[in-house]
Amino acid sequence: MLRPLSAAVCWSITVAAAARAQTLPILDSTRTQLITQEISGDAAYAHIRFMSQFHRPRGGDNNLWMVGEYYERKAKEYGLTDVKLIKQPSTTRPWNPKFADLWIDGAAPERIASTLQSAAHLADYSRPTDTTAELIDIGTGTAAELEGKAVSGKIVLSTGNLTNVMTEAVIRRGALGVVWYSNPYNGPNGIDGSGLSRPDQIRWLSLSATPIEGKEPTFAFVLSARQGVGLKNRLAAAPGPIRVRALVQSEFTSIHGAEPWQVMVEAFIRGSDPGARQDIVLTGHMQEGPTQANDDASGTASVLEIGRALTRLIGEGKLPRPKRNIRFWWTTEIGSERQYFADHPEETGTIWVNVNQDMVGADQSQDIGRTQNVTRVPAARFHFLNDVMESVLEYLVAGNTFELAQYQAGHLLYPKPIISRLGSMFRYNAKPIWNHDQTDHMTFNETPVGIPGVSFTNMPDRFIHSSDDDLWNVDRTQLQRNAVAAALIAYIMATADSTAAPALLAETSGRGAERMGRNLRLGLGWIATLADRERAYAMAVDQIRYASGRERQAVRSIGQIGGGSGAAAAAVALEIDRREAQALRELELAYRQASGRQTVPKYLLGPAEAELQALRPAVTGGPKEFLAGRSQIATVPGLHPFMAPQILNAIDGRRTGLDIFRLVAAEAREAGDHYYGVVTAERVLQYLSNAEAQRLVRLR
Repeated sequence: MLRPLSAAVCWSITVAAAARAQTLPILDSTRTQLITQEISGDAAYAHIRFMSQFHRPRGGDNNLWMVGEYYERKAKEYGLTDVKLIKQPSTTRPWNPKFADLWIDGAAPERIASTLQSAAHLADYSRPTDTTAELIDIGTGTAAELEGKAVSGKIVLSTGNLTNVMTEAVIRRGALGVVWYSNPYNGPNGIDGSGLSRPDQIRWLSLSATPIEGKEPTFAFVLSARQGVGLKNRLAAAPGPIRVRALVQSEFTSIHGAEPWQVMVEAFIRGSDPGARQDIVLTGHMQEGPTQANDDASGTASVLEIGRALTRLIGEGKLPRPKRNIRFWWTTEIGSERQYFADHPEETGTIWVNVNQDMVGADQSQDIGRTQNVTRVPAARFHFLNDVMESVLEYLVAGNTFELAQYQAGHLLYPKPIISRLGSMFRYNAKPIWNHDQTDHMTFNETPVGIPGVSFTNMPDRFIHSSDDDLWNVDRTQLQRNAVAAALIAYIMATADSTAAPALLAETSGRGAERMGRNLRLGLGWIATLADRERAYAMAVDQIRYASGRERQAVRSIGQIGGGSGAAAAAVALEIDRREAQALRELELAYRQASGRQTVPKYLLGPAEAELQALRPAVTGGPKEFLAGRSQIATVPGLHPFMAPQILNAIDGRRTGLDIFRLVAAEAREAGDHYYGVVTAERVLQYLSNAEAQRLVRLR
C-alpha cells in the first residue's frame, strides 16, 4: 500500500521532478518545449470538424476539390510560402452523388435508408435510378445460391461481396440493384466492425466505376447489420412480396468536367540553405468517404497545425530557421505522389525523407483499444530517420505514461504531460512497428523513388471506412501528441548539422546494436531448436549479415548531413564490422555445441538460389513507367503483398538476385512469419521475372 503524500509535498516534488524528467537526447530542451507547447490538438480538431462534413472520394469529387481549396486558403493564412493547389490527372472516373433514398413502398411508406441520414448509405459509383420493384433475399448472392431463383426485374438483399453480388445478380441475371448489409455471422477482425462487432455501423462501399462484362453496374444501398437482419426477418415473415422504391441522383462528371482528376496542395517552410536539396516532406491525404474524421482528416489537420506552429515559432524568432526546406503535402492518397513524381522525376533528388500521418487522432479508450503505430523504415531504405522517429516516440511515450515507480519519484500522473485543453487524459499508447504500405509513405519508399519514409497509422481500427469514423472517435489529446511527434521529427531532420551528428550517431549506433542483438537472438534460437541445424545455421548467418548491412547503411546516412559528419559515420561503421564478426563467432560456437561437430557446414544453393546468383538486376523504368506498369506486375501466390515491392526496392545495380532474396527473406524473418509470411527463392525469382516482363527491370 502506498503511503499518502501531502498536497504541498506532492507539488514540490512534482515541480522538482519535472525539471529533471527525461529529455529528448537529439534536440535541446528549449526547442523541444517550444514545439511541444505551441502545437494544439484543439486547433487541429477544428480542421477535422470542417472536413468531416463532406463525403470526399477520389476521382473528381466536388467536395474533395473544396477541401483542397480549404487547405490552400489556410496554409496561406498561416504564413506558409509557395502554396499551390495542384490539379492532377487520374485514372478514376469522376462521380458526384446528389441524393439517394430507399423506401418500402405501399399504403404506409417507410424510409429504410437515405443519404440525408448518412452518405455511406449509398455505395460509391451508384448510377442514377428511380426504380420500384420487389425486394428479395438472396443470402450471400453466390452463383450457387442464385441457382433457381428468379431475380430478374427485382432488387436483391444480400450480405455477399458487393462486387460479386452486382456481377452475379445484376449483370448476369438481370436484377435491378442491390441492398447490402454486413453479414452478422462474420467473425470479428481488427479493421472493420465485421459481423456483430459494431451492429449499427454502415460500411463505406463502392461499385465498379467501369463496366463489368460489357454492362454498367446499377446501384447499391448499404445498411447496418442490425438494419439488414431486421429487413431479412421482415421479408421472411411477410405474407406477400415487399416492394421498395430506390431513388438515386448522381452523375459521372464534376465541376471540372468528366475527365478524371485528383488534387493535392503543396506549401513550404523555406530553409536557410537554398542549395541543400534535402527537403523533409510531411504528408496527409484529403480524400476518403463520408465523415472519415480519423482517416484521414486527422492527418491532414495535423500537417496543417504543424505548419502553423513551426511558421509562427520561426517567424517570431523563437526557433532558428531550419537549414532544409520543410514541405507540406495534402494529397489524394498514393495517387497524388505517384503522379507528382511521374510529372516531376527531378524532384526525387530534392527530397530527403517523408513523414506521413494517416489516422492520428484515435480516441484510444474506445472499442478494443487503438495504438498509435509508427512504421520503421524498410530495410532497403534504412536511414537514421528511423532512429530519430524511435527516439522521439520513446521520449513522448515515457512522458505520457504512468508507472508506480514514477509516482514514488514524485510524478503524480505523467512526467511530461501533453494534454489538449478539450481532450482526454488517456495515456499515450504508441510504438514503432515493422513497415506496412497502403498509405502515402509507400510512394516515397518504393522503387524508383527510393526516399526513406515512415507513417503514423493507428491500429486496430474498427471504425475506418464507415459511419463510425466521425468526430466522436477523435481525441484532441492524441491528435496533439502525434502532431508534436511528427513536428519534432521533421524539425530535427530539417536542422541536422555537424553539431548534431554526435548525438544522432549515438542514437543510431546504440539502437543499431539493440537491433543486431535481436537478430543474433533469433539466429541462436533457430540453431538451438530447429531440427535441420545446417539450414538453421545458414539462416542465422544470413540474419546477422542482413542486420549488420542495414546498420552500416543507417550510420552512413548520417554522413548526408555534411560538415565532416561522414568521417565520424565511417568510423562508427567500422565498429559495426566488429560487432558482425563477434556475432558470427557466437553463431559458430552455438552450432558446434548443438551439433557436436567441429566445423560449420557449407551451404549448398538450391536451383532457384543458383539462378538468382547469376542475376544482377537493374531498374530500367522511371516514375512515369512505374506509374503505368506497377499494377501490371503479376502477383506471386504466397508472396506477401508488402514483401513484393521490397524485392524491387532492394535492386541497386550491385546486389545479385541472391543478395536480394537473402535481404528480403531476412527482413521477413525478423518480423515473423505471422507478419510477412515466408519469402522463398522461388517466389523472389518469379516476381523479378514478372517485373522484367513489364520492362521495369532488367535481370541480366
